[in-house]
Amino acid sequence: MIEQNEIDEKLLAYLLDELDDVEREEVKAWLEECECNKEYFREFQRVHLEFQWGVYAREVKSDFNVLRKKLRKHSSLQVWYGVAAAVVILLSVGGMLLWNSGEIEEKPVQVAKKVTIQPGKSQAILVLSSGEEVAMGNVSRQLEEKDGTSVVVSETGRISYQSAEGKGGITKDTARVMNRLVIPRGGEFNLTLSDGTHVWLNAETELRYPVQFNGKERVVYLKGEAYFEVSKNKEKPFLVQVDDMSVKVYGTEFNVNTYNNIETVLVTGSVSMNQGGKEVLLKPNQKGVFDQVSGKITVEDVDVLAYVSWKNGDFIFRNESLNSIMDKLSRWYGLEVLYQDAGLQDVRLSGNLKRYKDVRELFVSFEKISDARFKVQGNKVIVSSK
Repeated sequence: MIEQNEIDEKLLAYLLDELDDVEREEVKAWLEECECNKEYFREFQRVHLEFQWGVYAREVKSDFNVLRKKLRKHSSLQVWYGVAAAVVILLSVGGMLLWNSGEIEEKPVQVAKKVTIQPGKSQAILVLSSGEEVAMGNVSRQLEEKDGTSVVVSETGRISYQSAEGKGGITKDTARVMNRLVIPRGGEFNLTLSDGTHVWLNAETELRYPVQFNGKERVVYLKGEAYFEVSKNKEKPFLVQVDDMSVKVYGTEFNVNTYNNIETVLVTGSVSMNQGGKEVLLKPNQKGVFDQVSGKITVEDVDVLAYVSWKNGDFIFRNESLNSIMDKLSRWYGLEVLYQDAGLQDVRLSGNLKRYKDVRELFVSFEKISDARFKVQGNKVIVSSK
């Protein structure tokens, strides 16, 4: 019988991408043994990401006292000291900019005071098959599609679907019954599709999907950014269609971003990116990028936390260009960004911020660790050199 500590060590190595192909297959086989193993792994991964976040939020002290207190809440302690060791590496390699930023206290802050920039909120427009548009918010309601499917909106702003068949009714041909969910600038929303798949949608995103999945595949159409937690069904693969490129899965968690190039980041399971008859497989902790100009798909190993943290209410930026950072902040806070010095767009920065906090906190940090100056006028941000 495999010891729990041995399982934990392998799961940690799996998350850190330190296993060879044979060992990765062993972990996958263990995950497939029962639902309880998958649930354990999801909790294991959640805590692992939480500790990574703690480092970049400077909640983890150099003596790891805070870390140890958190670790005692978990049944297997030994492996999390391995996480602590990984944290030391992270600090020594990629985290020093943030870690040392606290030492720089004397530079003047140029961000305008007494200016409130409101963050985004849960909001969306649901377009029914009839073309009727219904504003979604934090009000519960129940709608009905023409095939009898119930569209249920909870008070927490989650949409779910229940078929007429599930209610004891007769399901008609639903092949052409499509809904469309539109998330505006400064919005976010989540829904549960009829097969049980959970989808989190970011700002400036549109998802088109059938109210019931018929046929041999489950296909949805995406513009923008979404995180998918796909309900497993070996008989019906799940496809995310983006123009003429698709992401094919059977049951997994991944993020798709189409704001610029088409980008897929895999958290757990396996997916493939397909375009023009070419298929590229991704492993956990990998990012695939389809360049629509060259037509090529490239794959690289990444730390998934920076790509999926938005789903859990965080912004995490790691060695990212200021232009990319401001694009993301603009979609959420509704900002207009003007650069007086175009060269600053290429400056690479690291930082983090809770999505519902004042964005000026991040600007203050960036002013301490770079030559950029941020002047806020209403929802306009002027970026200049010091």
